[in-house]
Amino acid sequence: MKHYKYGKRKERKVAQLLRGKGASVKSSPASRSSADLTVTFPTGTKWRVQVKSSRRGQPASPSRTDLGRLKQSSTKRGATAVIAKVSPRGVEYTSARSGRKLTPPSRRRR
Repeated sequence: MKHYKYGKRKERKVAQLLRGKGASVKSSPASRSSADLTVTFPTGTKWRVQVKSSRRGQPASPSRTDLGRLKQSSTKRGATAVIAKVSPRGVEYTSARSGRKLTPPSRRRR
């Protein structure tokens, strides 16, 4: 149970950071969904985010099954599948498909 609460706390942290970028963020109830967060930026960009965290060191990557579910659900919703890795150094966003680092879009619509 301690791990679940720790993970939920980190999900809230990521949600708060993304809201700071002007995004609308919805949390999935009780880890039942393929994505922990559904994010819509003011630019219209959509992310489905799986949050991974670690108390120290590098957070684990999602399992192959979880990754597949995240990518599939993102495609259905026209969103980018994103892994948010939370460590003591901060949050790093990467594409679940390409592995490239992502940066949340800026606040303003272009």
